[in-house]
Amino acid sequence: MILHVIDNLYPESGGPTTVAIEFVRAQARMGRRTAVLCTKAPRRPEQRAALEARWAGLGIEYIVLEDLPRAERAKSARAHIDRLKPEVIHLHCVWEGLLRHVSAHARRRGIPYVLSTHGMLHPYALAQKRLKKLVYLTVFPGIIGGARELFALNREEADYARARFGRPSSVLENGIVVADYAVPPAGLFRSKFPSIGERPFILFVGRLHPIKGIDQLMRSYAHARRKGLALELAVVGPDDGERPALEALAAELGLGGHIHFTGGLFGPEKRDAFASCALFAHRPRFEGFGITVVEALAAGRPVVTTRECKLDGSVEAGALRLAADDDEAFGDALVEIASLPDGGEALGRRGQEWVRSTLDWDSLVRRVDESYRRARELAS
Repeated sequence: MILHVIDNLYPESGGPTTVAIEFVRAQARMGRRTAVLCTKAPRRPEQRAALEARWAGLGIEYIVLEDLPRAERAKSARAHIDRLKPEVIHLHCVWEGLLRHVSAHARRRGIPYVLSTHGMLHPYALAQKRLKKLVYLTVFPGIIGGARELFALNREEADYARARFGRPSSVLENGIVVADYAVPPAGLFRSKFPSIGERPFILFVGRLHPIKGIDQLMRSYAHARRKGLALELAVVGPDDGERPALEALAAELGLGGHIHFTGGLFGPEKRDAFASCALFAHRPRFEGFGITVVEALAAGRPVVTTRECKLDGSVEAGALRLAADDDEAFGDALVEIASLPDGGEALGRRGQEWVRSTLDWDSLVRRVDESYRRARELAS
């Protein structure tokens, strides 16, 4: 039995939720016995139904603690662990209270656990709210110190985590089911947003937060428009406090009619946005892995991004267009790809093949099986 533990399964939480759901699904589909323990389930009924459909028929035990009084959740989590008797526990993320309680109980019971950092132990991420995180790691060192292995999203993070925390650290990329994205446009996205209509557009997908660099992307887009780019820009993602400032910037740039804020999209609507775009662009301030970039690549769309996306091996494979991280250079790259005779289709096909050959879930599950085996041996 493998027990996965994550604080919430909100789709709007982005990468960690998406990856945990799909990793558990892949393990169960390959015959592993799995369970998921979380504090909070998806908020909306349709989101919960989508999750249940994703896991249907796979025998995944799904435990949610949010209906319990807060003071009873840790006790309930411990009881579920004692009942399930997992061979290994797989924690997702670092900072939430549920993870702290579960890791402490695992150490007391001698149950080995591994931890997927989801980018949270990269030096850039640790520098954000630095004092608060330093206090947490000082007061609760066991959550990392007791992990048999840390799964980082890229080589930079793995090397840093190994040096700073003295724990075995390896790179475990986020996987994807390419077949879910390698589909033709179905009209869902365009019908929902008539302001875009049938016009070709650049797509960005991600929460509206400063770390995602949407303001930077918009300034590059403005430069590209001045250079003759005729594409619209669709900004897809739930607001994380930045939408008013971004809308004000769009007006300041004189592009209020060309930049479209759609809010968060999930499931078929989000996949149709990928299928419908002319190209995908992401210019983040920091990104541990860039799961939405991977989704765009899986959809066969040409991608323009920067080194901040940290997709190890993608540049060498010619899977995407890597641009310098400044307004003009990134904008020029948008114009370049949009102006290709094939509209970037060849680039999109290379990207899709790279994802198919590199980020297949079955191979990632087998790699983690080996890590679980090492963790169990160390515990015995």
